[in-house]
Amino acid sequence: MKKTCLFAFILCVCCRQYYEPPAIKHSPYFLVVDGMLTGAPDSTYIKLTHTRNLQDTAPGVPELNATLLVEGDQNTRFPLTEIGNGVYRNLLPLNFSEKYRLSITTTDGRSYRSDFIPYKKTPAIDSLTWEEDSLGVNFFVDTHDPQNNTTYYRWQYAETWQYSTYLNTNFDYVNGMVIPRTPDQQIHNCWKTNTSPTILLASTDRLSQDIISHFLFNNVSKSTEKIYIQYSVLVNQYALTKDEYDYWTELKKNTEQLGTLFDAQPSQLNSNIHCLTNPSEPVMGYLSASSLQQKRIFVTIHQLSDYNYIPYYLPCQVLKDVTYALSPGDSGRIYEYLEMPNHLYTFWYDDGIYHMAQNFCIDCRDHGGTNVKPPFWP
Repeated sequence: MKKTCLFAFILCVCCRQYYEPPAIKHSPYFLVVDGMLTGAPDSTYIKLTHTRNLQDTAPGVPELNATLLVEGDQNTRFPLTEIGNGVYRNLLPLNFSEKYRLSITTTDGRSYRSDFIPYKKTPAIDSLTWEEDSLGVNFFVDTHDPQNNTTYYRWQYAETWQYSTYLNTNFDYVNGMVIPRTPDQQIHNCWKTNTSPTILLASTDRLSQDIISHFLFNNVSKSTEKIYIQYSVLVNQYALTKDEYDYWTELKKNTEQLGTLFDAQPSQLNSNIHCLTNPSEPVMGYLSASSLQQKRIFVTIHQLSDYNYIPYYLPCQVLKDVTYALSPGDSGRIYEYLEMPNHLYTFWYDDGIYHMAQNFCIDCRDHGGTNVKPPFWP
């Protein structure tokens, strides 16, 4: 009896095959519209891509060379120009008394059009503040509409931080010669920028006043490099209609709150963009129109009571493991190091000796940032 059960178990295991649901094997190629209409001084950006297979980790295929037109219900018309990779842009003189829609025509002749939507006026951001605890730094936004007309809010943010390498060089090696680096060629300080990874929403529809107070929109852990020198976050605030708020709420549930059987299950997102060529074809995305309000805040390491980040360049502190000393006459080896594939070396010059160092110790760009200082940086 035991042998029979064992044989049956082995047979079941050996015959098990990986199953791909039809939704994974045959994912439809639907249009995805990402962006919103906004007016001066900011520009409108609309990105067109396509849905992809659920197992495909590559970015969505961009829709190139499409024709995009913003139309107002008072006979205004503004084209959007493609700036590359399926992104279309223009600086639009939108009016709060007018409603707008977006028309799209693709190169294969398919036509899409959104519903007319109001251009919402966004109230100013009252303040951005931060509070420190033992684990990190929390960032908050405060805003209000004295006319009680906004009710529904959405935020996006872009965070930028400065980091540096362990070693510094003021020299470069070009065409067999040591030359000084100019300030714009420095590779010791770099900056990285990330955009908000989550959907940030709030509503005052159950409050007697249209006031958003102390809304937590971002947290920076003290175990990251972000505030090891200086950190800045720029907040974009938008006003939404009730329908837009409901759409973003459902999208937030579908993308951020799934994971167990007890979580909210995925639901169909209702878009306000429609395919005119094939009315049964769904379109991904929801067009909104809102003015933009912005505010920026800075935090430095000196403003915090403690910070427990371990720098990525820690191995560089043991110089014998990451540096090489060469005489100025050994130009052949210097060139060999500089041209080494996939493992380039940079260097500094001291006491008549070239000190070759691994890139991550001396070139901040090797860590993924840019050495170009942002124009807003102090």
